[in-house]
Amino acid sequence: MIGVWAAVKAVGEHGVRKLSDKASGESSAEDGFSDKECEKDQAVEKDSTAEKGSMASMCEKDGAADASMGDIRLRGYRSHVLGTACVWGIGVVGVLWMCFLGVWTADYYGALPGRRHGVAYSLSLNSDYLELATFLILWAICFVLLVALFMVKRRIRNYFRVQTAAGSGQYVCVERRLRSVKMLGDRSSWVQRRVNGVADALVAALGHDREYTTCAVRQTTQGRRFFTYQCTRYVYDARTQRYAPFAFSVGGSHAALVAQAGGLSTDEAARRLELVGPNFIAVHVAGVARAFAREFSSFFYIYQLIFLWAYYFYAYYQVGLVDTGVILVSAGIKVALRMQSERRLKRMAEQAETVDVLRDGRWARVSTVELVPGDVVGVAAGAHMSCDCVLLAGAAVMDESSLTGEPLPVRKIGLADSGSSGDTPYDDAGGGGKASTLYAGTVVAQTHGGRQAPDGLASQSWAVALVRRTGTQSDKGQLVRQMLFPHPVRFVFDEQMRIVVAVLVAYCVFVAGWATYLYQGSSVAVAFYMLFLMSQACSPLLPASMVIGQSVAAARLRRKQIYCVDPQRIMTAGKVQVFCFDKTGTLTRPGLDFYGVQPCSISDGSAVMAPMVHSVDDAPLLLRMAVAACHAVTDLAGAPVGNPVDVEQFRASGARIEPHSPFVDTICLPHASHAPHTLHVVRRFEFAHARASMCVALLDAATQQLHVFVKGSFERIRAVCRPESLPADYDHVCAALAREGCYVLAVAHKTVPASPAEICALSQDAVEEGCAFAGLLVFRNMLKPDAASAVAELKRGATRAVMVTGDTALTGVFVARACNMVPAGCRVILGESPTPAGPVRWTDVDSGRPVDDLDAALRESLDEHGFPRVELAVGGAAFLHLCATGQIDRLLLHIRVFARMRPADKVACVQLHMRHAITAMCGDGGNDCGALRAAHVGLALSDAEASIVAPFSSADRSVGACVELLRECRAGLATSFANFAALICYGQVMSGMLKMASFYFAISLTQNLWMLIDGAVATGLALTIALAGPAKRLAAHRPTARILGPQMLAAVGGTVLINWLFAALAYVWLFAQPWFRCNEHSSAEVDLNKWWLLGDNYEASVISFISAFQFINNGFLFNYGYVHRAPWYRNYCLLVVWAFLITFVSYMLLADPNRVGCAFRLNCGSEDVLVDLGYKRPAWSIEPYNSPLGHNVFPRASRWAFWGYCVGNMLATNLWQLLVVNGPVRSILRRKRPLNRLKLKL
Repeated sequence: MIGVWAAVKAVGEHGVRKLSDKASGESSAEDGFSDKECEKDQAVEKDSTAEKGSMASMCEKDGAADASMGDIRLRGYRSHVLGTACVWGIGVVGVLWMCFLGVWTADYYGALPGRRHGVAYSLSLNSDYLELATFLILWAICFVLLVALFMVKRRIRNYFRVQTAAGSGQYVCVERRLRSVKMLGDRSSWVQRRVNGVADALVAALGHDREYTTCAVRQTTQGRRFFTYQCTRYVYDARTQRYAPFAFSVGGSHAALVAQAGGLSTDEAARRLELVGPNFIAVHVAGVARAFAREFSSFFYIYQLIFLWAYYFYAYYQVGLVDTGVILVSAGIKVALRMQSERRLKRMAEQAETVDVLRDGRWARVSTVELVPGDVVGVAAGAHMSCDCVLLAGAAVMDESSLTGEPLPVRKIGLADSGSSGDTPYDDAGGGGKASTLYAGTVVAQTHGGRQAPDGLASQSWAVALVRRTGTQSDKGQLVRQMLFPHPVRFVFDEQMRIVVAVLVAYCVFVAGWATYLYQGSSVAVAFYMLFLMSQACSPLLPASMVIGQSVAAARLRRKQIYCVDPQRIMTAGKVQVFCFDKTGTLTRPGLDFYGVQPCSISDGSAVMAPMVHSVDDAPLLLRMAVAACHAVTDLAGAPVGNPVDVEQFRASGARIEPHSPFVDTICLPHASHAPHTLHVVRRFEFAHARASMCVALLDAATQQLHVFVKGSFERIRAVCRPESLPADYDHVCAALAREGCYVLAVAHKTVPASPAEICALSQDAVEEGCAFAGLLVFRNMLKPDAASAVAELKRGATRAVMVTGDTALTGVFVARACNMVPAGCRVILGESPTPAGPVRWTDVDSGRPVDDLDAALRESLDEHGFPRVELAVGGAAFLHLCATGQIDRLLLHIRVFARMRPADKVACVQLHMRHAITAMCGDGGNDCGALRAAHVGLALSDAEASIVAPFSSADRSVGACVELLRECRAGLATSFANFAALICYGQVMSGMLKMASFYFAISLTQNLWMLIDGAVATGLALTIALAGPAKRLAAHRPTARILGPQMLAAVGGTVLINWLFAALAYVWLFAQPWFRCNEHSSAEVDLNKWWLLGDNYEASVISFISAFQFINNGFLFNYGYVHRAPWYRNYCLLVVWAFLITFVSYMLLADPNRVGCAFRLNCGSEDVLVDLGYKRPAWSIEPYNSPLGHNVFPRASRWAFWGYCVGNMLATNLWQLLVVNGPVRSILRRKRPLNRLKLKL
């Protein structure tokens, strides 16, 4: 049937493949089509000529999930009756084959219904050999079929469809190249490189280096074909014969945006909705059944389950059931964690409510799902923004904590009130446009109607905004899309796992060969033993071992109000080497304290700095007016809201904002001796990072005089002011205040002989031109109480702390010294440049003397670790110059303070550090969100429970959250590796000496003992190991992330060798006992089909007891907290489980024959034999022993001797861990033979 389909498929696809490949290749070179080309389908209103749409890729923004069209290949497919029948046929054959295996298994036990019931081997003519051989053949075919289906599962369904051109298919298969992000990288060995090469070649040959997603093609009401891929609509363009996402540009300047205040027509909105799709990001959370199906589709589970079928068949079903339970528990843990994360993301992503929209010139109530770029919407208090909008008129106070982590409400103003000229480019990334942008995912706390709203919109009670981006094109959509569809992350242990798997396979082959050599009997029985060996080499708990530590760490972090939205980052956070900090609101308190005003006065015709006054009432009137009105503060329920510096400034003025004003704002400035001074803000230019300043034009109600005030950084105001108005010691005074840790803003002023209407027509540069210096506003940067201790703890934990701030370099240096980021007495050299073009001038911060030879200064004084006793600080322009000239690479790890950094500069700084080390970023949101998103690990100090911008957020807003994050994540990483090591030891004990003894002596453990080991010991200890808490302090080094590193090899290899040695010597001890009688047997004559009768002898008892103690002890060994986890004696759950298991096994060994020991057929015997040995006849039934002695009871003295021997085995492995792996031997080797790792000055 499949052969017939292959012929039908070849005929149906004749000539299509080559054409499709060519079209797919060309699609990456074409950007798309413009909206004008769609006008032939439907007319566009003439007044919307500023709007342009284009088919574009979704990677205009940062985001790991964004894929360019060059990474995507689209193939069309259509269904075929024969192909569908083949798919169903494969499914039916697979089910029938599994049923056939089930029938054959039931026949093995004589459990078939009807006349065959009770008759074993009835289907194989009562031949046990034929029964086993047939099952092996059926099992092998099933195994090969499942493996083959796994390898082609991504493409098998489309193989049974007919490939067509993408534009005519019923389905589109999106092939996207997977670009793995490698984290925790290390220098690869020769072996690792070769193994990686082979593995990557195999992955590419199987097509697993690409992601295949088949999407159903649908049609809109207008007949336009589209499909949805990664929550983004791809629309078909008949002209270019390609699918691509459609993006509208609603204008690039303020004038173009304001010109669209009339909204869209209903027809135009419907057309745009067809092109961009609904404004809704649907997050599908699979049901429990589908989630388990997705989990079990991985190769590891297929491997385990197919081998467990052999357990069910070969009279081993009890152990098979236990192992199946272990697998289900393991899978259940992973499924529960994944579903919990998906539900949390669904709550954050999905949002729909109704909003007022201007359509056809009338306001209508419409669902936010139907919003499209170009819509004009009313913004009301309490609304949740579902798309990125530009505020056209009015003002709004926004809560952006869930998106950016910014804890305080942010004031937004309409473009009509922003004061910008019409041709001003609109830039919402870092320019002035950000002050007018309402982002999706934020909440409207308050709105005010627009003063200059166009087209009569001022009459509305809400603010008015223009929809700019919807769905996954919005900032929130990009972040959600990145979280939903991340690139695969590869850690160093993922690569080294390939070597581990190769070693385990080689080991299994060796042991299987040994078994074949020793067993000369039934070949099919030997085959079954080899199957058991291969399945036991890899514990079914291995997939969950690396997840349990993450989940426990995430739960502990949550209890400490540190929330995690990306559990995979916990592993990365455990290896952080560099921690970057914002200053204001992160290292220092969120709000600055107003310190005083330092006016400028005229003396002998020259400008001089007057003494500082700490009360605004004592300042000159002009400065009082500036303090009261030169800000962007608004009133929210009687409380001032805005930038924390502006709020503190406004509070210090004692002024109040009138609630209703015909102007931008009306400020009432109190006066002690006469009526309040009323100031009308007729124009305001919001603060822009690019200009580092803001500007207001005030109308004095008493004098009707227009005043212009410019406030900004003292560097910016120096450039704005007339040179003769600046005091000679201007730079010196500002630098001195900055050295004292003050936040310094300068103010310039001028009066304007113009009317308010005239000044509203001027550009910002024209308004600011010709100002005179008026004075300084000084604020205090107060350090958070725990900042110094947190930085000291990070340094103790071998983590370098770096400051990345928008403040001045001198203030940054002061704060860095105050929190001990810069050691006491350390020389600091500051690099500054007037422009990014350079040059950079280096000066000593304390003496002010220039440093001509920076390299010599870095070499002249070294500490005991070989690092210079000099710290560097750079300004924003100097940083850009160093980046442009390539000097930043050699100086980066010497720079402690990065100052005057704009949001884009912060991102670049973090990314530079990421080239050298695992880098974390901590900030309070706002202008830090880009850096938080870019870093390996981002921690937002935000009140929001889940800030999308960073994988971690702390509601505590304490710098100590950084320390807690590293403590818990290091403990989680160490726990994951401890579990991994314990399970590897489990596999080696199981498939190592235990199997060797079983093969050599033709013995086996009993069924109940297998169930105890697999069910209670392995599972119980694996779960309780994860409960170890974090260490109280950060260790001087990070936990290992290499499963083939010296620590893991020593821990696992040493333990395995010691266990093997003690197991071998146990037989030497046994053979020397006078009471011992060898279990005489012939390997060729032993009936291995009845393996459960092979444990009734001393040889089996010895290996049973010593392996049981070894299994139990392995979990305890790797519980040692060392330096990243709490001491072993604090893990009470593990101690209870360990003590119970040790007591249980010890009781079986030391006690006289009893019900417990006889249930495990250890230290017991046939009833009559026990009576002959002097014991009471058991009151319970005992199946007769299968040995000449009829018992395996040790003499009492020998029991204690052997118990002491087992305890000695446990003691030896514990001493190995305490003295060698985690103790003085490791410390000595670490000092004498340090690993070649990145060395950082802390």
